[in-house]
Amino acid sequence: MLSGVLGPVPNIVHGFGTRENPFPEEMKPFHGSLARLRQVHGTHSVEATVPGETLGDADAVFTRATLLATGVYTADCVPILLARKDGAAVAAVHAGWRGTRARILRQVWNRISSSLQNGTEDPKNWVAAIGPAIGPCCYEVGKDLAEEFEREFSEFARIAVPAPCILDLPAINAEELKVLGFGSVDLLRACTRCARSDFGHMFHSHRRERDGSRQWSGIVIL
Repeated sequence: MLSGVLGPVPNIVHGFGTRENPFPEEMKPFHGSLARLRQVHGTHSVEATVPGETLGDADAVFTRATLLATGVYTADCVPILLARKDGAAVAAVHAGWRGTRARILRQVWNRISSSLQNGTEDPKNWVAAIGPAIGPCCYEVGKDLAEEFEREFSEFARIAVPAPCILDLPAINAEELKVLGFGSVDLLRACTRCARSDFGHMFHSHRRERDGSRQWSGIVIL
């Protein structure tokens, strides 16, 4: 699965995995260069500089290096791919409810911005795509957690919690990117729990399968 916003960015390749192709076809030539994270549902981000390196505990990775694949594994959590419009830098983010609540995208952007242009990087020079994740059609949570999200995201509470005990994590992260000032945000509405094709479920879902199966979403600079 591809994003119409990331597609026009020069000299990058990206892809969001599916149940049929957990590792996107577009990214398979770069599998050996994958920067490996141990995702822990936190907010830490790291810069990858060497293809194939192991980066430890983190839920976001960015790079300016060519032929170095960055990406995240998800199965209901939100995969987010970022790219500079000129293709000079890319990033991948894993945002579950914990990371979303802790505003992981703001922390990721602070990390990227501080590393580029002497801390004066303009978010308008960046675009983002939010990939398949569990949607508000299926993401029911406890009352206490829903109320916590309403308080935390009071500036757009109706988007964050569109119905009692329902969260819309993809929309929350889309709003966060807009608030940060990203030039364009592509929200790919595909629910990992219920989206189907003629051949069955389209994505791995933790809530549906509970067997550890996930899909990978990634991006690389050529």
